[in-house]
Amino acid sequence: MTPSRERRVALAEPLAPDEAARQHAPSGGARLARFASWKTGGPIGLVLLGTIVARLPSFGRQLFDSDEATIATMGMVVSRGGVLYRDVIDRKPPLAAILYAATFWVTDTRSLLPVHVIAALGLAAAALVVAYDVRRRASANAGWWAAGLLIAGAVAFEPAAGQAANYSQLALLPGCAAIVLTRRGTARSAAYAGLALGIATLTRQTWIIGLGPAALGVWLHGGRQRAHVALLVATTALTIAAVGLFAPFSAFWHWTFSGNGSLLFALGHSQHVATRGWRTLRLFLIGHIALCWLALRRGLHFADLDLWAWLLAGLATVVVGFRFFDHYWFQVLPPLVLLAAPAVDRHSVLTRGLVAVAVVAPTLWFWTPAWSPKDFNDNWTPLVAEIREQTHAGDRITVWGAIPELYWRSGRAPAGGLVLADFLVGRSAGLPDGRELLRDATPGARTAWLRSLYAHPPKLFLDTSVASIRSYGHYPLKILPSVSSFVTRYYRRIATVSRVNIYELVHRPPPVRTGREPTSSAHGANVGI
Repeated sequence: MTPSRERRVALAEPLAPDEAARQHAPSGGARLARFASWKTGGPIGLVLLGTIVARLPSFGRQLFDSDEATIATMGMVVSRGGVLYRDVIDRKPPLAAILYAATFWVTDTRSLLPVHVIAALGLAAAALVVAYDVRRRASANAGWWAAGLLIAGAVAFEPAAGQAANYSQLALLPGCAAIVLTRRGTARSAAYAGLALGIATLTRQTWIIGLGPAALGVWLHGGRQRAHVALLVATTALTIAAVGLFAPFSAFWHWTFSGNGSLLFALGHSQHVATRGWRTLRLFLIGHIALCWLALRRGLHFADLDLWAWLLAGLATVVVGFRFFDHYWFQVLPPLVLLAAPAVDRHSVLTRGLVAVAVVAPTLWFWTPAWSPKDFNDNWTPLVAEIREQTHAGDRITVWGAIPELYWRSGRAPAGGLVLADFLVGRSAGLPDGRELLRDATPGARTAWLRSLYAHPPKLFLDTSVASIRSYGHYPLKILPSVSSFVTRYYRRIATVSRVNIYELVHRPPPVRTGREPTSSAHGANVGI
């Protein structure tokens, strides 16, 4: 047989199974493309992994800021059957506290690790939501970028904002969903957008300002049908009204919206406005300069009109009240990502690489110190031990000051319901401390709080003002004679721990007369503020 004949016969023979598999196997590039396809679930896994890595510092620490301590205290009370805005009170919406309460009830602990895991999963879900929208409008590659930009953007803050499971972080998922759903153009999506916007508002109330951009998006992308806008507004309102199913609606409205006027219009009281504003803007630009550059490169398009409206609304929430906290920027992130990500497609591979470096480098700069943050590291162990020794599990205590973690760490609920004494003296971060803030106290808070103390006096009363902890040296008990009189008459000092005076109930106060405001009279419980 000739050599050519042998070659033809060899080619005609069937290949062995392993050899056939090798010849028909996809190349490395094809395998990467298949993995990158959204149908395979590869991107979902990578987004989840990236989010876990980004939020990893939060898994090894309980508290990052006072917001977490406040929510944890509220969740603790609710998990034991307490009612929000009656048994435990803060001037924030209810869903964060309910989420904390659910994790405490399910795990039978007060650990914040489950909440931090949920916050990470929520961030991953939010990243997938914006990725879906950008992929639909631009490309799969731009969708990948949208997910990465949101994850990086959400952690490129100082630890108290970037790693905490606070109101802003938890509102990110429903906020992203609301923005994306308003752009789908159907009646059903308009209804779902209203539901998502209502949930975002019940997590962080500033999202209510998004009702205008949401209505614009529904109208712009839904054939300019007014019925869709009406449906959006109705479902948003109904979702917020659903609070009445598990909390007194009037109290919710007062503490969340109508009682916060002094915070919204505080320019006259705000301290170092220009300095604080420049600081928060500078830190945001450091962490998000690439995101901002991409959004500007995207340029103006009529179809993006609603996204620019969302962006302006988010910027308004940063400025309102002139307090400029870092976590206020979270309402800016979703529209900024949705504007920026499609611009990636117009750039070369080299430029994309440079942009990626500009995203990752500052994110790592913020992420690294999150493992050992310098703030909120107070050691309250001796004080918590004393509280537990002097009380039983069902006893309530009152902390005159702004240390909400004492309630959560000790497992003792706040008497009078208020997690912070700030509502009684008008104190708020970013405002100058002093007696002049008394007029900014939450309307009705002092009377309601004192009535509750007289009806159900705490076993212990802790005065942190004597130690000037968290600026409470400006608010001694005597600044409110009614409070000072209450403590002087019915309590005695039993210890000073961690510079905090601890008072124990000696005898119960007389009942409050119906229809009368408590006063400092020795013959009754009418305590004048």
